[in-house]
Amino acid sequence: MSEHDDDHTAPWDPALGRRTLLRAGGALGAAGAAGTVGALTAAPALAGDGVGGTRDRWLRPGDEGYEEAVAGFNTTVTHRPEAVVLAREARDVQQAVRYAGRHDLPVAVMATGHQASVPSDGGIMVSTAAMDRIRLHSRSSSVTVGPGVQWGPLMDKSSRLGLGGLAGSSRSVGVVGYTLGGGLSPALGRLHGYNADHVTRLEIVTADGELREATPEQEEELFWAARGGKGNFGIVTSMDFGLFEVRRLYAGALMVAAETAPEALRAWRDWAREVPESVTTSAAFVQVPPDAPLPEPVRGKLVLSLRVSHVGDADEGERLLAPLRDAGTVLADTVREMPFTDWGEIHSDPVDPISAYERTTLLGELPDEAIDTMVDLAGAGSESPMALVEVRQLGGALGREPEVPAAIGHRDAAFTFFTIGMAPPEDVDEVREYAEHLIEAMEPWSTGGAYVNFLSSDETDPRDVARAYSGEVLERLLSIKSDVDGTNMFRLNHNIRPMP
Repeated sequence: MSEHDDDHTAPWDPALGRRTLLRAGGALGAAGAAGTVGALTAAPALAGDGVGGTRDRWLRPGDEGYEEAVAGFNTTVTHRPEAVVLAREARDVQQAVRYAGRHDLPVAVMATGHQASVPSDGGIMVSTAAMDRIRLHSRSSSVTVGPGVQWGPLMDKSSRLGLGGLAGSSRSVGVVGYTLGGGLSPALGRLHGYNADHVTRLEIVTADGELREATPEQEEELFWAARGGKGNFGIVTSMDFGLFEVRRLYAGALMVAAETAPEALRAWRDWAREVPESVTTSAAFVQVPPDAPLPEPVRGKLVLSLRVSHVGDADEGERLLAPLRDAGTVLADTVREMPFTDWGEIHSDPVDPISAYERTTLLGELPDEAIDTMVDLAGAGSESPMALVEVRQLGGALGREPEVPAAIGHRDAAFTFFTIGMAPPEDVDEVREYAEHLIEAMEPWSTGGAYVNFLSSDETDPRDVARAYSGEVLERLLSIKSDVDGTNMFRLNHNIRPMP
């Protein structure tokens, strides 16, 4: 099979571009009334920018399409930027960055808005949702993606070649943003590591408005920092990374009655310790919505969901899973042989925008005392307001340095610990306080670190962001940030501040 392009973009049409921004129902999360314009009082003059561009790709408060453009999947943070740039190509991004530089404005970037950080008020937001080109390279088992590509469409296309990637838990998560934070796959992670480990090339617009190519041999420091440092070093306009031969998984979830969770969690921990790297797994207390697309016995109930993904023969997967099926009272068993394109069923994440308040830490171990604490605070009878409380096993390839290092911290952690609460505004304080209580309760077994893609809008203080990196990694990131973005233009995020 020859190398080929698989391109699903179309010639620019302003109306189409704005409709594209209704990603994953994002308009449902739009909030706020039209605001006044600060530094941007008119569409920018394009002459002198050194790039092309068209005025109808810039939206200001009050313009048709502005509210849809600023709406993210996670609606806990609302955005009121002075302008939104509907980028279709790299030169649109350059134009926005150069304009912001001339007017001393911060720059934010958003494709899907799954991870909430800080409001982009007073800045320029670059929407990359329409930059959704996919080019598959079958001879090298790799792909080139634009920053608007989501995992679902990419895996649907790559599956035609028998290839899959280290996708996140949801089909609607953006590929590039997820990868810049590491990219922890619930299906293939322990077998292949982080998706950032397999990136071979980036095109990135830095704070000076230049479009740079970063590879292991060119712009090496920028290449290292961007893969793990999120959007702190520029706006990625194109990314190349490797895919893997995978057509089917033996995967799904065992949903156990919360009352039998103490025994089931211990059994899961012991089982996970012994399984091969072909298995990626997590355990989570989940408050299942009454209308969830899951088996009737678990709808509306608190369950312990034991998630499993085995890459390999289904018979071998069934043999591996057999001890876990006896771990507790199983209310629903969705584990089956499935095409890789169904990997999203492992976690069954929400498909519509949500108001999600999250907190996270990393664990070095999960002894009985930690399990008891988790059960007491999140299990049956706990009256926990959290929608999810999860431990996700790491290790395997996730714990090993790749051939080309990336700025991913704490590879020695054993588990992520992650909790999500979804609440209307009047109940937000209860959810936030309980989430903080959970993190504090797990502190005896925490490494003190965090996985940057799981940081929330409540964890944007520099001290919180620093938790995502070991001391040596953070020091190097700070130095590179000072070199490429000394004015901290890219600060509307989980920010790595340049050195004074």
